[in-house]
Amino acid sequence: MNEKRRKFLKFIIVAGGVAVLAKVFGFGLWKLLFPPRIEKDFDEFKVTKDRKEMIIFDKKGEEILIIDDKK
Repeated sequence: MNEKRRKFLKFIIVAGGVAVLAKVFGFGLWKLLFPPRIEKDFDEFKVTKDRKEMIIFDKKGEEILIIDDKK
C-alpha cells in the first residue's frame, strides 16, 4: 500500500475514535478537567474562585488579594 494512503487512513481512524470518545463523555470530562470559575459580587468587592486560586477585587477591578491553592 502507498505510505501516504496509510497515513491518511490512520489519521481518519484516530480522528473517528476521538469523535466517538467526545460523544460518549461529552462535556462531563471537560468540566472535570476545567471546572467553571465561580464569581460573587458584593457591594465593595468581587470574589472569583477557580481550581488554582481565589482572587479578591475592589470596585475598580484592581486585585486586592490572591490566595493560591497548593494541594
